Amino acid sequence: MSRNNTWRFVVVVIVVLWSFIELYPPRGRDLVQYFRERAVKRPETAATFSNIVAKVQVLQSTNADRPYDNLVEAIGTNDLTRLFPMFADAKNQRYPTTYILNQLQRKAAGKIRLGLDLQGGTSFLVALDTNGLVNIETVTNKAGKVETVTNRVELESALSHAVEVLRKRVDKFGVAEPLILPQGSDRILVQLPGLSAADLENATIAIKKPAFLEFRLVHKDSGDKIKEGALSVPGYELLTDVRILPNGAQETHKYWVKKRAELTGGIKYAGVTRDNLGQPEITFTMDSTAAETFGRITTDHVGELLAIVLDGELQTAPVIKSPIIGGSGVIEGNYTPQEAFALQAVLENPLKTPLKIEASRVVGATLGQDSIRSGINAAIYGTLAVSVFMLVYYMVAGMVANVALVANIIILVGVMCAFGTTFTLPGIAGLVLTVGMAVDANVLIYERIREESGKGKSLRGAIAAGYARAFGTIFDSHVTTLISSVILWKMGTGSVQGFGVSLTIGVLASLFTALVITRLIFDSLLNRGWLKGVKMLPLIPATMKLDFMKLALPA
Repeated sequence: MSRNNTWRFVVVVIVVLWSFIELYPPRGRDLVQYFRERAVKRPETAATFSNIVAKVQVLQSTNADRPYDNLVEAIGTNDLTRLFPMFADAKNQRYPTTYILNQLQRKAAGKIRLGLDLQGGTSFLVALDTNGLVNIETVTNKAGKVETVTNRVELESALSHAVEVLRKRVDKFGVAEPLILPQGSDRILVQLPGLSAADLENATIAIKKPAFLEFRLVHKDSGDKIKEGALSVPGYELLTDVRILPNGAQETHKYWVKKRAELTGGIKYAGVTRDNLGQPEITFTMDSTAAETFGRITTDHVGELLAIVLDGELQTAPVIKSPIIGGSGVIEGNYTPQEAFALQAVLENPLKTPLKIEASRVVGATLGQDSIRSGINAAIYGTLAVSVFMLVYYMVAGMVANVALVANIIILVGVMCAFGTTFTLPGIAGLVLTVGMAVDANVLIYERIREESGKGKSLRGAIAAGYARAFGTIFDSHVTTLISSVILWKMGTGSVQGFGVSLTIGVLASLFTALVITRLIFDSLLNRGWLKGVKMLPLIPATMKLDFMKLALPA
């Protein structure tokens, strides 16, 4: 290799090696197995680790499609920070166990993130009710004319707050890579890929219920009035608490609940713990203002039921066993771990404004597998067809182009993984298009080399002239495509954006591989004396005498 190409060789090796590292491992690993591998086994934590593993194995044997929930149940109240000291930030988190499990799940998910159309899941378009955040004022402008001005009070902060609230709620259910992005000024796109049916149901409930949290008193004689079949009670409404028992049966409890709330919101944070019998319970702490009001309510109504109502739906109605002074309390009940975490999520994260789901799209796991198979097959067949053509038509030069093509794909996938880009079917289409563009650049270069060789130039001179003369055309075509792909990336949404992302990265990778890697290979072969000529299959003669004018009609 000549001295001038040393730095090019170093750059190529670094880029390809970095891309390969970024995309490894491409596929996800079993979460439970990854949990066992990453845990640090020490003498003081051996018993804890063994108990967790034993419990999760039993749970996996009966319900293997819910590894995250099985781990949560097996861990219980055990401290994971001692088993996973590599996650030092967990000690500063409010819920270290949830934080560590989410980190493990993200790392075990693999570097290639598949979108909804490839692995199934659900997509929601959620709209904020901004009526309470918009003030319409009438003002007089400088010209003396009266005009109406819309003052959007706290709209931007409400939108960003809603995004963060939804993210926290979804994280509670172990969604590995949720996509939660604002759309416009009052909408949020929520995509939850790769969920089991049970997890999807829980996450859907978490999204559908982010509204106002209310504490209401239950009528003292609620049970008697229900037995009597009372149709109405002044100042109260009949609400139903629906519970799903461990055996799958449905249990309902009805209460006459006060229409007016005693307290709205006020929860500072909430968490899930276990009582002495191992049953889940929800602990909560209120802010100072709400704590004072809550203390007065619980003092005046000891022994009564206090309903927790979210978005008009009854969540639970625990008994006020004693005055709760200071704003800290415990909600007890016969909850499953999933129900406990769901209630904890809605207690901790009330929103400033109600939400409603405008549209939803569900992609089943079977359809996702079919899409993966079809998309990957299309990409493989297209790449193989192009590679065979280049090898047959351009021979040794075609082999050089194929080596650059493999490097192109590695760089493209590696960069997409490094930026956390989600792979979708349109993204695969962009990848296939990139393969075509990369080969197209090589075709332009090789045909220029053919022309220069026909003029009697030496092999080294023909290769140098071929790259020099083809550069302008290749650069112009790639830049125009790059402008379009960037526009699709920045202004598009969903599948259009995915296509734009893969095409943008692919165009840049194509320029690098076509102009740098192939030239580097040719120079290396020439310097070592391994390349004596560039033979190409002349399917189409270089010069053809076709009299097109005789086909023209006389004017």
